[in-house]
Amino acid sequence: MAQKVNSAKPLSFPGVAEDFHIYSIGKDLDGETKTLKDLQKILLEMTLVFDQLCRKHNIPYALAFGSALGVVNYAGFIPWDDDVDIAINYEDLPRVIKMLKEDLPDAYYFDAFETDDRYNVFIPTIKIRKKDSYILEKNHRTLPNWCDGDGVFIDVVVFMGVPETLKEHKKVLWYAKKHVVPYFLKDVVFHAPLVKMKTKLKEYERQIAEKYASSSRVAQTIIIPFQDWGSEVKSLSYPREVIYPFREYNFQGHLLYSFNDVREFCRLKFGEGCFNVYSGDKWISLYPYRKRKAKHFKKFSLTHTRLKK
Repeated sequence: MAQKVNSAKPLSFPGVAEDFHIYSIGKDLDGETKTLKDLQKILLEMTLVFDQLCRKHNIPYALAFGSALGVVNYAGFIPWDDDVDIAINYEDLPRVIKMLKEDLPDAYYFDAFETDDRYNVFIPTIKIRKKDSYILEKNHRTLPNWCDGDGVFIDVVVFMGVPETLKEHKKVLWYAKKHVVPYFLKDVVFHAPLVKMKTKLKEYERQIAEKYASSSRVAQTIIIPFQDWGSEVKSLSYPREVIYPFREYNFQGHLLYSFNDVREFCRLKFGEGCFNVYSGDKWISLYPYRKRKAKHFKKFSLTHTRLKK
């Protein structure tokens, strides 16, 4: 079923914290030190382009995961966040692909299995990338990118109905999990073609999405098998009314969409400790300082590709 956006008054949160520390992401390919603010400026530009395209085509989207937590705690980026996560509805995926093929500005390109069967289906459904930039991700050995470019990216993942009990949800996830070891062996070690396996996973995604289209529980696509492996994960799925309809929030001074009850989503996803707390004179984060760093980068350039022209 199509999900409409919520046209209610945009929300902001009281006590939004500020973090004046400038977080470095290290030296780029030219030996120049760059900060997360340098990267986030580019990520925001890319997100605004996606927002404008979705509004033009009337396609709902939502800032998700770490970006959703940024909405609540900072009305923008978490100061040490180095990516943008966006959720779309599964049934809107064909429209989003068509939109990107036809209207994405020349400064960007995108990778998706629907348009390039080299794309790895275990990473987000779509990666929108910026030309004239380069990122070698830390997981490049376990999730190699066989597509043509390695530009700075924002991640787009589909949300879909899932079984209403945790037990049944985990059974559904098991289909993807059992493919992980043979998938990586063929992909990383033997560089074998995986089109048939990817096609089966995508077909399984379609079947589950159709079967649970009216479920009261919603989650990211079930063909990403890593959903319950991280220590920060508190919930695998969410009540439909927490997710839908998407609504506008303040993000870096712009009105962008996120989940209907974005604070409750973050509480369910990350736990009560994810929220900033009031210390008596300011709002502060309890997130450990040792973890406040870019998590994706191994090598990078914000201004050119790996081989500078």
